Amino acid sequence: MISLARTLIRAAIVLVLIVYHLSSPAFGAMHACANSSISIKADEPVDRHAICNSAEDALEFFRRLELELKHPLVIEVAQNLPDWMSETAVGCYQEEEQKVFVLTFPVFEKKEAWFGVSVNRLMYRSLVTHEVAHAVARCNFTISEPTIHAEEYAAYVAMFAMMNPVLRARVLVEYPGVDFDSELTINEITYAFDPMNFGVAAYRHYLKKEHGDAFLKKVLSGNALTNSVDDYP
Repeated sequence: MISLARTLIRAAIVLVLIVYHLSSPAFGAMHACANSSISIKADEPVDRHAICNSAEDALEFFRRLELELKHPLVIEVAQNLPDWMSETAVGCYQEEEQKVFVLTFPVFEKKEAWFGVSVNRLMYRSLVTHEVAHAVARCNFTISEPTIHAEEYAAYVAMFAMMNPVLRARVLVEYPGVDFDSELTINEITYAFDPMNFGVAAYRHYLKKEHGDAFLKKVLSGNALTNSVDDYP
């Protein structure tokens, strides 16, 4: 009797494992986010639901401006970024392949801090939002070759606008007085010198009453932030 009971228990366990395996997304398989054209590809277990929500934050921000993602997008979550990225990078957007690449959370967590704040799940959410914002902004620029600082301005504004308010406040405290004095100071040099400093300054610039969505629309339409270092003598 005991032997029969053990056999039935083992059979039940095997059945549960089979059902779990069949119902779980296969590693490397695409997972489609609901209500969007975004999919997630990962070769190891990731929180697909959280990543989809992070992407939705970017879509929601631009939706207010009646701007949409105009093509399918894949978010590839991996332990390493493409070889052409710098070692300090944690994510990127590749327009040619319509892909966003982000590190897995455990790898991102090893960075310990981002924007001067300890890395956590909320910060990771903002990372994904930032990269997806790049994709949405890029397909809504009305000029063929926007400047890098125009693209980064749009992505950082979207990221900070949709960031958890408590986390955002903590980040802003870490960067007291960081702001752009004029549009001319928003350029590829200030971005390259310190991307995080640039991001905070971009958001503070956006928050000013005279800028906001109106200025962001000018950026996307090619009527602002078109200046390049090559334009200066």
